[in-house]
Amino acid sequence: MVLVGEFFLAGDDESAVLVGPRNSHDFPAVPCDGIYPDDAVPRWEALLTGAESPLRHVVPMANDGFTVFAVPQTLSTALTSAGTDQLRRTALTWAETVSEMGDEFGPGSAVDLLERLSALAVSRAERGLNLYCWYFAP
Repeated sequence: MVLVGEFFLAGDDESAVLVGPRNSHDFPAVPCDGIYPDDAVPRWEALLTGAESPLRHVVPMANDGFTVFAVPQTLSTALTSAGTDQLRRTALTWAETVSEMGDEFGPGSAVDLLERLSALAVSRAERGLNLYCWYFAP
């Protein structure tokens, strides 16, 4: 199980590589503890857009269980434009899928996460920043 992780905004890859579990930062962020974001992001993108983009790793996962990746632009845009009902349906479908695979992430928590991630994506667009995610899964 993932111990810690978060989606965050940064100006570029060089700034994004400085973020991690032991590195405090001032970037706007949304915690995503308890999930595997590199599995969730493609699923959310497929549910919201019907397509799936490959993840671009800024810090590839190594034996230490840490990674940083850029959230695909298509998902960032979809999160920005998605309505409340669409986000809710996506979150509930994803939560059900995760539960079927043996991981537990409650429907309410899933909706809250996607709503907060959507707000972060809107902020990304307004500020001209990029959306990234780091997580640590030992």
